[in-house]
Amino acid sequence: MTTVPADDIDSSGLDTRSQRRRAVIGSSVGTIIEWYDFTLYGLASALVFAPLFFPGAGDLAGLLGAFAGFAVGFGARPIGGLIFAHFGDRIGRKTTLLVTLLMMGLATTLIGLLPTGETIGVWAPVLLIVLRLFQGAGAGAEFAGAMTMASESAPNRNRAFIAGFPGAAVYVGMALATVAFALISLLPKEQFQSWGWRIPFVASIVIVAFALYFRLRVKETAAFEAAEKQGEVTSAPLVEAVRSHWRILLAGMALFVFALPWVYVVQTFSLSYTTGTLTVNPTHALIGLVAAELLTIPVTLLCGRLADRIGRKPVLMAAAIFAVVFAFPMFWLFNTENSWVVGISLILGLAVIQGGTIGVSAAMLAELFPTRMRWSGIAISREIPAALVGGTAPLVATALVAWAGGSPWLVAGYLVVLSVIGIVGIRSLPETLTAGEEAGDLQK
Repeated sequence: MTTVPADDIDSSGLDTRSQRRRAVIGSSVGTIIEWYDFTLYGLASALVFAPLFFPGAGDLAGLLGAFAGFAVGFGARPIGGLIFAHFGDRIGRKTTLLVTLLMMGLATTLIGLLPTGETIGVWAPVLLIVLRLFQGAGAGAEFAGAMTMASESAPNRNRAFIAGFPGAAVYVGMALATVAFALISLLPKEQFQSWGWRIPFVASIVIVAFALYFRLRVKETAAFEAAEKQGEVTSAPLVEAVRSHWRILLAGMALFVFALPWVYVVQTFSLSYTTGTLTVNPTHALIGLVAAELLTIPVTLLCGRLADRIGRKPVLMAAAIFAVVFAFPMFWLFNTENSWVVGISLILGLAVIQGGTIGVSAAMLAELFPTRMRWSGIAISREIPAALVGGTAPLVATALVAWAGGSPWLVAGYLVVLSVIGIVGIRSLPETLTAGEEAGDLQK
């Protein structure tokens, strides 16, 4: 089995403390806008896009159309992720991350300005999907790049903790989007559907400006600068990653086949299921989701600390085993239709599973790929599963519930199968904490 690369030797030493701080902030604020954008689209898909952009299609067909648009963004993620990963490994982390930030933010703002189906007919869903493609392409590179920059800027002794900051930032972005939508949903239904839903999308431009300010202050990582100086930058990082690290790539993809569908089932599908198929108050469901997202932030950082002490694999494996055990009980809790119980279920489904995987997996994958192909390796591992089973999870779950006559148990079984695949992938990955200590820090 491939072990941690020992060729990341930087004679100039580690990044300075100031650069580490800027790298963590710069990568995290970009991640906030990425997941603010993606969460907005998911919430709007569950609550508002069907009647506005797919009028006359019927309730189920309109919801499936909205979730199909949601899935399209994930189809664009691996394309954008792999293209920008190539340039991130070729020309540097900083410049590439600036481009992805602007692409995502502008696409989201323009979605908030789109006319609806009643105004321009079929062009409304067409333009919505086009902007979703740009949003997805930028987002596909953004998080892999943020994971790369944060991990390269951290010493081995606390890499999982520091890599957890972009992971925690995911839920800052999600919480911001969910809070914005929860507040807007308090408007009368007619006002919410006519103009209220647009406000959080247009406000994205403010967060982009904030993120751009911090990202411009970040320097290139010492690891990439050293690789460039030593002539180790390769002209085809994607090809080299596939050729030399294909076993790691397969195991990494299996890990994300488990982790990613859970977040989109909890984050997106659960809203339409609990407020549509069931009778939970939409505002209560959104409040429960915000609580789950906010609690995921400290859990992510705590799991990073734990992974820096006992290893990456035990933490990842615990999260995957919990997912297998919790899939069916989660829907039992949903079916009580009690807002408090539903909120607890959302917290367990998001905070425990995502908190135990998102930051720890970033550190582990960064330690498994050399600098010259690190962004590419992370992007392949993460974004292909994101397209295949991540973005499609709400669509698949909705279809399974409809096929089962409103019963959620096929969805629970689907999550169990994906979680078992994750367990197999995690078992196949080498532990990188001890190996990292033997090989040295990423930048050494």
